[in-house]
Order: sequence, then C-alpha cells, then structure tokens
Amino acid sequence: MAITGEFNTDTNALKKRIHSHEQFGSTDINSWIFQNMELIKGISIVDLGCGTGKQTIPMSEIVGKDGSIFAIDISQEALNTLSLQAEQRGLSSRVNLLCSELDKANDYLVENTYDRVLSSFSLYYSQDPLEVIKIIWRSLKNNGIFFFCGPSKDNNAELKTFQNKIKRIDDSHLSGGVLFMEQIGQSLVEEVFGTMEIFYFENKLKFDSYEALYNYWSSYNLYDKEIENRFITETKIHFNNNSVFETTKRVLGIKTKK
Repeated sequence: MAITGEFNTDTNALKKRIHSHEQFGSTDINSWIFQNMELIKGISIVDLGCGTGKQTIPMSEIVGKDGSIFAIDISQEALNTLSLQAEQRGLSSRVNLLCSELDKANDYLVENTYDRVLSSFSLYYSQDPLEVIKIIWRSLKNNGIFFFCGPSKDNNAELKTFQNKIKRIDDSHLSGGVLFMEQIGQSLVEEVFGTMEIFYFENKLKFDSYEALYNYWSSYNLYDKEIENRFITETKIHFNNNSVFETTKRVLGIKTKK
C-alpha cells in the first residue's frame, strides 16, 4: 500500500517543512518522540526513514559513545546531509547509514539485535507494511520498543479547510498517511505485537506572512498546482486582514513492546 506524493523523497521539501515547524511552531516533536521511546545511554536504535536526521542526530547524542544508530532512508541526498551533520558534531562513529527501501528491511535488519526501532512519518510509504512490522518484531531484543508516528485525522485541519474553500470542495474522508495511522497501522501492529499504546502530539504553527505560509504549503503533499495562484491571492487577502495564520500539526504515535 505505497503512499506516493510529489514531496515524499524530496530533500529540499523536507528541509523546508522542518524549518517551518521549528520557526513558526511552539513545541518540539523530538522531546515527545524520545520520551515515548524511553531512550537511555548505551542502546542500539534503528531509524527507519530517517530523512536528513531530525531524530537521528539528537538520538545519537542521547545514546552516547556506547550506543549506536542505524539510519535508513531511500534518499541518498538526505543521507548525505545527515552524514555531514554527524561528521561536524563528531558523531560519525555512532551513526551507520544505509540507502535502501523500507520493504528491503529483511536484507539489513538483524534478528534480536536492536533495543529500539523508530519510524517517524515513514512506515506508511511501505508497499507491504505488515511484512515490515513482522521484520521489526524479529529484529528487536526482548522488551525492545517500536514507536512510529504520522499525521492524525485532524492534522493541519485549519490549513486544509482554507484550501478546501478555495477548491470549493468538502474533503473529509481519510486517505494516505492519515488512513494508515488512524486505522490500518493500528490493526497491523496489533496483529504482530498483540498490544499497543496510542499517543498524541500537537504543534501550533503561527505564520506571520503570506510568503511563510506559501512556503510551507508548497513543500508537502497538500500542495495543488492547479490552485496555486488562487491560494496566493487568498493568502494575501488573509494577511491584509490578519497578522497571523494559525494551523496545528497534529501527530498520532503508536508504541508497542516485544
């Protein structure tokens, strides 16, 4: 059930989204992720779909010199960015990188080896997520933790409503990553692990200009080229009458133990 989109593996788009979350947001998602992963020094972690290393780099600092991070991503460009960051911070010895697809996890994840597995905004890109989850279960040590997260059904609801008014549609059905996180992923992880816990995270974004909002909107898969000019016009009108545009990044996280 691959979820495709123009910006799924676009490194520049990913960097723009991360920058927007950090510049215009108020809450750090990493603190939430790491708390749920129960990170401690000396453990081994797999970061599936690591991107440019938003979680990889701080996790490698947390686990210390006796810990390790195995970071996998389909984009070599993203991994190059991550590699440079690790080198600049003196963390290269703790971070092993691999350019590969999630669906080839059986080729690189070793049985009963890892203390934690993280998949942040990536698991739903798999063609066969059930098989990937089974491989993750086998790769974890006893009592190892698997945590994955992605968009909840109300993610960026304000921005979606704004766009739907421009498009003159009522788009309330679940699809893509949202459908996976709200329904499919939960069912699959229960099938493999037996139990799970659900957690929620919110980061309110306050954009202060139409350029900032446009840059965010145009960097991920909500973007629609057919309404780009209308979106810009309506955004400018909004900022003529308001100082900010608020939308909330709403994330659903699922935690389970072997």
